[in-house]
Amino acid sequence: MPGAWIWILVYVLAFALFQVLLYRYLQGQERPPLDQATPDYGDTERARPRTAVAGVETDDGEMIRCPRCGAYNERDPAYTYCKECVQRLQ
Repeated sequence: MPGAWIWILVYVLAFALFQVLLYRYLQGQERPPLDQATPDYGDTERARPRTAVAGVETDDGEMIRCPRCGAYNERDPAYTYCKECVQRLQ
């Protein structure tokens, strides 16, 4: 019976060592600071508000325009939401 406890202890120590190594590896990666990770949309006071328009097709019929943000999205029956603002397209 003491042999089983030794294996359990070895397993727990090995798992803890693996977790520490994984943590150190992930902390060592280059990541931008939090203020650089978020996009800069400019001053909202001066930014021109987007007008809501109805879903509009382009000339080629392969794209549809979002009624909320105006972004063009591919016309695909599998996608019903805008890729930018997640507004329902139809």
